Amino acid sequence: MSVTFDLAGAANPPAPRDAATVIVVREGLAGGAPEIFFVKRNAGVRFMGGAMVFPGGRLDPGDADAVPGDLDETACARALGEAAPGLARALYVAALRECWEESGIALTTTPASPEAVQRVREALKPREAPPIGALLRAEGLSLALGQLRPYARWVTPRAETRRFDARFFLATVDRASTEHAAHDGSETVDSVWLTAREALARAERAEIVLAPPTWRTVAELASLASLKPLAGAQAPTPSPQEPAVELRGEQLCVVLPPAMPVPWFAQHDTTLPNCFAYNDGVWAPLR
Repeated sequence: MSVTFDLAGAANPPAPRDAATVIVVREGLAGGAPEIFFVKRNAGVRFMGGAMVFPGGRLDPGDADAVPGDLDETACARALGEAAPGLARALYVAALRECWEESGIALTTTPASPEAVQRVREALKPREAPPIGALLRAEGLSLALGQLRPYARWVTPRAETRRFDARFFLATVDRASTEHAAHDGSETVDSVWLTAREALARAERAEIVLAPPTWRTVAELASLASLKPLAGAQAPTPSPQEPAVELRGEQLCVVLPPAMPVPWFAQHDTTLPNCFAYNDGVWAPLR
């Protein structure tokens, strides 16, 4: 993974662009820990190339259209704490559109046939793709926006040359509907279901790369033994969390804000890593 930091430019940073991502989780096998779906970014992609991430991407103009879905603008704005209802709903739409394109996981209000899922996914791939609303109406489908739960909001550091204001959503899915989830083969080149502890162990061994906010999120989810604590639990409105970039000697570090309590976890873990060092394409926590 390459970084695109400009410490000198941090005093006059570019405005972050709105983005959304989905943490897709499902129950583990035989009572095991829940599994998280990861996709690996193409190494040639400028932002977070080579990193393991949750499916997601930036907001598209078509996301703000009258896209079929089961939540209105007011409900989305209330959940996100967003003053602009239209933007709030567009972020929900962007999250599910990107998830569909990058993973093949289609969260719809009624089951979509495998053929319909693939048709929409292929249509979304080109840079000048048709609006998601038109694709859904052609298939008689509607997005299950209500399956998304706002989880966090991460703003790219001021020193980053490409900045995003990314809303992280959590979606719980069943195993049967996700057995064929896979990367798209262009922006994402690999995919895998991992428990949170497996993902952290692989990152510690530098087998995979997790960017600091992803690492923090996975570390938080490692406390879940099952998905039962998520049932009916309400999370607080996510507030913007913006890491800082520092040079400690010659070591490039990203420092995250302190972890926020998450009500559906049995115990808030105050030992979650806050500082990450970058070496040879890999982020690792400093303890």
